[in-house]
Amino acid sequence: MRLLTVLLSAAAVLATAQAAAAQPAPPADDAVCLLDMVALSNSSNPEAQRAGQEGVLFFVGRISAHTPGFDFSRLKTMAATMNAQAAQAALQQTCGPLLQNYMQKLDAALSPPASAPAPAPATPPNVH
Repeated sequence: MRLLTVLLSAAAVLATAQAAAAQPAPPADDAVCLLDMVALSNSSNPEAQRAGQEGVLFFVGRISAHTPGFDFSRLKTMAATMNAQAAQAALQQTCGPLLQNYMQKLDAALSPPASAPAPAPATPPNVH
């Protein structure tokens, strides 16, 4: 019985190691966008910094949802080979519009309906 437990444990460890080694990469656009947003968050412009920070959170979430347990240190290699012009183009053509689209959807989903009447002001109780 003890040998069976040891064998099952070894098989589980081996399966976990193989799954980690075969971990798929996140969608390439998401990884590029994450790196672009990290760069944007380091801008000296406060608005650009805020947009970059929002983008970092958004793309980390997308990558984590697509590839749970993704090792983000793998992005270091990718960052080392990126060029500024390509990053700027991706930011303007892909990353920024994608983030804006989802933020607009979120805003619309959380906004009160346009036809909802404004709440009546609270009236204090009559105290004599």
